[in-house]
Order: sequence, then C-alpha cells, then structure tokens
Amino acid sequence: MKPEDMKTAVVIAWALIWSVIAVSLVSSVSNWILVVGAGVLPPLMILRLWHPPVQTVSARIREARQ
Repeated sequence: MKPEDMKTAVVIAWALIWSVIAVSLVSSVSNWILVVGAGVLPPLMILRLWHPPVQTVSARIREARQ
C-alpha cells in the first residue's frame, strides 16, 4: 500500500469511528464540541504532518541500475 493511500485510509477510518461515537453516545452540546475536536483535529494533523518515507540509498542504487 502506498503511503498516500495508507494516510487516506487512516483518516477515513478515524472519521468513521468518531462519527459512530458521536451519533451513539453524545447528547449535550459541550460533549459534541469535544467529540468534533477529537474527531477532526488528529486527521488534519495526519494529513499535514505525515510525509512519505525517504527513499533509502540501496533503493536509489537499485533504481539507477535499471
């Protein structure tokens, strides 16, 4: 799996899990704000800060030989 596809899958799974939690457990407005914060902020940080792994030296050498 490519790093970009993995990142997208993690973000979608996180959002779905928190959506289910929000719909099933939250009844007050203050709790909704907490759930939305916990459900939205981590995926945004993942999208922004998660960079693909750097290509290793051996992979670059293999690529150059081909």
